[in-house]
Amino acid sequence: MSTRSVVAARAAWSAVVREGETLTITDLHGNQAVDFLVYDAHDTSVRYSAPDTVQARGGIFLTTGSVLMSNEHTPLMTVVRDDVGRHDTVGGACSKESNTLRYGHHTFAQHACVDNFLAEGARYGLGKRDLVSNIN
Repeated sequence: MSTRSVVAARAAWSAVVREGETLTITDLHGNQAVDFLVYDAHDTSVRYSAPDTVQARGGIFLTTGSVLMSNEHTPLMTVVRDDVGRHDTVGGACSKESNTLRYGHHTFAQHACVDNFLAEGARYGLGKRDLVSNIN
């Protein structure tokens, strides 16, 4: 089955990706970034773990062949193709607070990736305590 979604800049999106399916993320307009989290759909206490992924990978950058590991040190997903070449897993998601520090107090009311994670996570019963380090 193939489903295609176009997600507007700064918008939140989520889906359940079943075993054997492929999730493709394409930057349609250039210079976009995707902050990405992974949870086990059957047990959301099993979730992406940056430390386990870095340890299994032997480095902080992810690319083709990288296995995204869970907090139980089990594979969640594998990067099967990467046209960018390098993604970090330690930079963290932007928040209104971090954006204010970077760009000034006038930006506090603007979009933040953490807000997207919270909005989408709520659809699956997840809250702020369920946020983990993301992939950039």
